[in-house]
Amino acid sequence: MFKYSEYIYEIYKEKSFTKAAKNLFISQPALSATVKKLEEELQIQIFDRSTSPLTLTNEGKAYIKAIEEIFNVKKEYEDYIIDISNLNVGSISISGANFISSYVVPKIIVPFSKKYPMINIELLESNSKTLTQELIDENIDILIDYSLDEKLIDSYPLFNETILICVPKHLDINSKLTNFSLNSADIRIDKHLSDDIKKITVEHFKNERFLMLKSGNSMNYHGFKICHEAGFTPETSIYFDQLMTSYNMSAAGLGICFVTDTLVKEVAPNNELLYYKIDSEYAKRTVYLLHKKKRYLNRVIKEFINTASDVYKTNQI
Repeated sequence: MFKYSEYIYEIYKEKSFTKAAKNLFISQPALSATVKKLEEELQIQIFDRSTSPLTLTNEGKAYIKAIEEIFNVKKEYEDYIIDISNLNVGSISISGANFISSYVVPKIIVPFSKKYPMINIELLESNSKTLTQELIDENIDILIDYSLDEKLIDSYPLFNETILICVPKHLDINSKLTNFSLNSADIRIDKHLSDDIKKITVEHFKNERFLMLKSGNSMNYHGFKICHEAGFTPETSIYFDQLMTSYNMSAAGLGICFVTDTLVKEVAPNNELLYYKIDSEYAKRTVYLLHKKKRYLNRVIKEFINTASDVYKTNQI
């Protein structure tokens, strides 16, 4: 119905078959024959050929209006594609646990937003288990987290973390471990990464009260693995959703918790806490940028991944 719309519209603009044919680089008879064929197919007459200059019939006016609407839609889409190419439009949904969203994601979003200020960013916070399913269901584009299912998710490692045991300073156990304890200032200068700092087994703390994260959080997995490896199950009466909450409760003197060196470096120093380097294969974990395997990655998602790679000095895609 509209396959010759450019021809028809050129005739309408020029009000002449001859002028339109010249502009279209075809012969006037060929153009007339094409229009005649289209009119026969549609069983209407588009142009009133009895007038000079050429005018439209009522059916022709409706046809031109339809053509203009089609042209406008095409133009809007072409402009949209140009904007997409230049990242002037678009959106991306990012997710992570509370601590990740508060301290890791901003380091990526800030340079990304400066470079692409027109991209809309949505941030979703929850636990690892919930967010992983949201990623698999494609309700979110990117997850920054610790756990991954290699069958379902592609990953880009961002950085490694060391898991430490965090102990209120007032606990008597600290007096027996003075050669092993570290403070927040030590962690901030990466003293805990030195081979000179000795590791301890968490068996020393088996009679203390532990503050653990709920099942579905990475630190729940690592914390229990570390304790079980040391031969005991931690005494736990309270489970928390977020790492920051367990840290703050420990700082208030409620009990011992597991934290990461990233957290200790990011939050304000607390002189009421001591930290210990743990002798366990589970005292390390990696922060990944994740997306669903085999899903289409538009340019917005690719640029976010590349920005994250720039920030944490990893490989770009």
